[in-house]
Amino acid sequence: MAFIRRKSKGNSYYYALVENKRISGKVVQKALKYFPSLAEAGKYAKSHGMKMNNTGQEWMDAPLRDGLRQKLEKLNSLRPLSPSVLMRLREKFEVDMTYNSNAIEGNRLTLRETWLVLRKGITVRGKSVKEHLEATNHAEAIGLLEKFADSGKKISEADVLALHAVILDKIDPQNAGFYRHEAVFIQGSSLRLPKWNDVPQLMKAVYSELNNVGKGVDAIYSSVKIHHDLVRIHPFVDGNGRLARLLMNLRLMRSGFPPTILRKEERRGYYSALEKADAGDFRPLAMLVGKDVEMSLDLYLGAVK
Repeated sequence: MAFIRRKSKGNSYYYALVENKRISGKVVQKALKYFPSLAEAGKYAKSHGMKMNNTGQEWMDAPLRDGLRQKLEKLNSLRPLSPSVLMRLREKFEVDMTYNSNAIEGNRLTLRETWLVLRKGITVRGKSVKEHLEATNHAEAIGLLEKFADSGKKISEADVLALHAVILDKIDPQNAGFYRHEAVFIQGSSLRLPKWNDVPQLMKAVYSELNNVGKGVDAIYSSVKIHHDLVRIHPFVDGNGRLARLLMNLRLMRSGFPPTILRKEERRGYYSALEKADAGDFRPLAMLVGKDVEMSLDLYLGAVK
């Protein structure tokens, strides 16, 4: 008898086609085939009239969920933080977030160079005007993001378009703040993106999720949905990845979490997690985001000890 069983590996799950055989009076299990996603395993099972055991998906491990709840509760108990502490943290996150988000997209400025551009207004030899603008634009976008996070008002389509306009300001002015009006493709991916004329309707789900009032770990799950939906819809000609990470943070910050950085060093796992989410497995992306949220909570808690 054969069936499909879920197994965990790091931040992700994979699925194995397992066969039970009785040999010398003992039941022996042998893996016959492996599937990288639940969608592929389900398709195989359906076509072969098989059942799937233990395939329910947990977006995040219980220890990580519990740790995030406890650390957020502790941070909330210490609020309000002193203005001096908040200023130091803000300055650090502005530089670190700008560097990492741009580096994921291929910007060659180092962390130190990003600091020099943002804090000293220095032009770095050998780096393009566009790379400098990507740094200053992203820092300005963070400032706008903070205003949205603190306003308490409903996030609108106009707010998101304004955020995108800042990201591409002086880089691609004709597309800054405007949905795409052409077909686009993600290099290195077989994912078929929506038609450009479907974008406004599809983006309504993103705006709805941005205004979700769920707190705690539910807000992290919500931020993951926003991030993935934005990338999957790809509503703009350029700047989608940067905007997705900013909107993820907007949802988190409006629920009391500190700003969270997806780091350049995670780039390979990050893109892999997005691909798995395309196939319906959100665990890798949720685990990655959850661990980075925990790092931010630890940094905030360490700053107020």
